[in-house]
Amino acid sequence: MGTDCCDRTKGNGFKLKEGRFRLDTRKKFFIMKVAKHWHRLPEEVVDTSSLETFMVTLVGALSNLIKLKLSLFNAGGLG
Repeated sequence: MGTDCCDRTKGNGFKLKEGRFRLDTRKKFFIMKVAKHWHRLPEEVVDTSSLETFMVTLVGALSNLIKLKLSLFNAGGLG
């Protein structure tokens, strides 16, 4: 599992490289399950110096996302 820094993509600058597999077993690999979600995280979440800081910033980012989705749902923008 490596990281690939790219300025042309959305989200954070630490992209995970997904390998190519020929079998459906690839869906069971950790990297295949989390790569899409990892790429969507803001850079301030993934570029932390400790696990504790990562967890705090991750919880903050997820709670902001939930609040946004709830406000859009209540406004009639989702559903």
